[in-house]
Amino acid sequence: MREVLLIIVLFLSGPVMSQDITPKDQIDYSRTGDYFPYVPLSDEDSISFPVSYEIELHVADIYDLEVTNNYFTSYIIAGAYSDYDSVFVTKNKDVIPLYPYDYIELELKEDMDKQSSNWYYWGYDDDEKYEKFAYEYSIKNTFYHKWNLREYPFDVQTLEINFLSYRDTSFLRLVPSENFPPTFNEDMDNLKDGYKVLSIEPKVSYFETPYEAEFAPDVIRKEVGTRLSYEITIDRSGSYLFLKLFGGSFMAFLISWLTFFIPPKEFESRISLNLGAIFGAIGNRYFVDSAMSGIQVVTKADVMSNMCVLLLIFNIIIIIVERNNQITWPFFEKSTNSLRVSAGLFILFTTLIILF
Repeated sequence: MREVLLIIVLFLSGPVMSQDITPKDQIDYSRTGDYFPYVPLSDEDSISFPVSYEIELHVADIYDLEVTNNYFTSYIIAGAYSDYDSVFVTKNKDVIPLYPYDYIELELKEDMDKQSSNWYYWGYDDDEKYEKFAYEYSIKNTFYHKWNLREYPFDVQTLEINFLSYRDTSFLRLVPSENFPPTFNEDMDNLKDGYKVLSIEPKVSYFETPYEAEFAPDVIRKEVGTRLSYEITIDRSGSYLFLKLFGGSFMAFLISWLTFFIPPKEFESRISLNLGAIFGAIGNRYFVDSAMSGIQVVTKADVMSNMCVLLLIFNIIIIIVERNNQITWPFFEKSTNSLRVSAGLFILFTTLIILF
């Protein structure tokens, strides 16, 4: 009986229970004017947040790409495309500035002597494929670069050009342009010989800014900005540099290897040539160190230099074993076996160092 009465009460209270109550989490506080970005918007205002700037990048030239520098210089041309004009006026006559200069920054090493233009307003592009408001910007300046030289001289470097927005992503975002992907000049006049640009790929990430704002009742936090990075992949033509760096060490090993063709009884000639070869390899080692001065990591160049010196020492040990009757290594009693093993080790280690 009690269950029946409960059902009747619920049925009779239906109209009251069905009142239309808007959930708190469905209120768009960004349009109320009381919260970030603090501009009241009505339903008649066409703007919606976040506003997106689609960024286009063209890398015209790259300068100062040196191992001893923690930076590089580049001349770039950028484009910014938006659905909104540089100024949006609401129905209440409030003004929301949307000019790219106010929101987009480049992450530079220094900007004291930068050669740059302001964002040039191209107006509205009414192309059916891309209906946007367009801006253009050019700059020549230095950008930070951290070298990764563990694979030197076969290293591939990734240069970064970063566009930053310190406004919260709920208000404004930077995104790579899909219609205008990043491009670069195929024949750069100032890119150092031996380097070649392979590709440019965009990457979007986010970071916390020092600025704080209120986004909803009892919701106060720091703004989260956008970092749009263009990663420029540059390949080093390592073959020429490889021969330049290790030509001396290879010649020293060849001299040492050829001593196995000298009869074992000519012990002094064999030892003299090998000692000369070791001094040559050590000298080449210092040449490599001078080319890599200030580098605090072990590179393939270091491993290759040490490998050549160790193989020369190995050759000297084999020559001594062949001469010394008190030490018997039957396999190395024949010089033909010694020269085959020495050449095989050289080819094997060189291949492993290059490939791995």
